[in-house]
Amino acid sequence: MQQQTVDLKELARLAAASGADLPATALEPLAVYLEMLCRWNTAMNLTGARNWQDALTRLAVDSFHLAAFLDSLDLPAAPLSWDLGSGAGLPGIPLRLVWTRGAYYLVEVREKRALFLSSVLSRLRLPATHVFRGSVEHFFQGQCCPADCIVSRAFMPWRNLLDLALPHLRPEGVLIILALTPAPEQLPAPWRLGCARSYTVAGRGRWFWALRPAGPGGTAHSAAPAGAAGAGASGNRNGETQPCGN
Repeated sequence: MQQQTVDLKELARLAAASGADLPATALEPLAVYLEMLCRWNTAMNLTGARNWQDALTRLAVDSFHLAAFLDSLDLPAAPLSWDLGSGAGLPGIPLRLVWTRGAYYLVEVREKRALFLSSVLSRLRLPATHVFRGSVEHFFQGQCCPADCIVSRAFMPWRNLLDLALPHLRPEGVLIILALTPAPEQLPAPWRLGCARSYTVAGRGRWFWALRPAGPGGTAHSAAPAGAAGAGASGNRNGETQPCGN
């Protein structure tokens, strides 16, 4: 991927065609991020995207769908959110262009990628958005409060992630997994599927799973059938398995 200049009109057109709700005020900072992603990608292979258009439509667009999904959940007005294994800043950097509630921490163990994230934040100055360079375990050790929301995109297998996240999430908190498949039919206790949503990127279905550590009153529940989420992908870009919230 060579150094590129993002055309704002083309950016707006592609964002609209993706079905994402992107305000006009986010176009310029998004263009800065995509240009930096292209430039840094030549040196460290941040993503497999071939150009800024590919990075937008295959990667960044998830973040704008995620913003709408997060707003549908029962979260505090100013949630504490942790993005584990942030890599090239996806979904966190584009997400914070449009979803600015609370404090958001990008956690990345790889030094060069963490440096990229810090460089992006020095240009964009996103509100209450921070980079932690180090392992997730080291990050957890330095936190005085559990998270309201933990976000993960391809950080580790989801079953391993449940064990890792559980001690560090508030009982009423939510773990958001960006997935290429519907939520499983069964989840290990005490986890339950609070909500799921399907959407389409480049003609293929993707899903958000919102997992909670316990049901109302502290009792565990199994997830809704995976078929419910799968049905949403074929006919409804934003199909939900069940109402969002508690």
